[in-house]
Amino acid sequence: MKRAYFSKRIYKNTLPETMQNAISHALRLFNQAKHFSFQLQVKEKRSNQSKRRESMHFTVLCYFAY
Repeated sequence: MKRAYFSKRIYKNTLPETMQNAISHALRLFNQAKHFSFQLQVKEKRSNQSKRRESMHFTVLCYFAY
């Protein structure tokens, strides 16, 4: 079994606050997009029809573009 002698982990206390905020924002935005796409798929599956013309990727991209 190999042992890891050096760690490449990133710890919050070693990062500047602006970097922590940016990572937190990106993670929150990703989770919102994932939740939105899953809910859209559930709605389409329950109604047996798609209410969108574009692909799922493009729909999520347009919804979260700022």
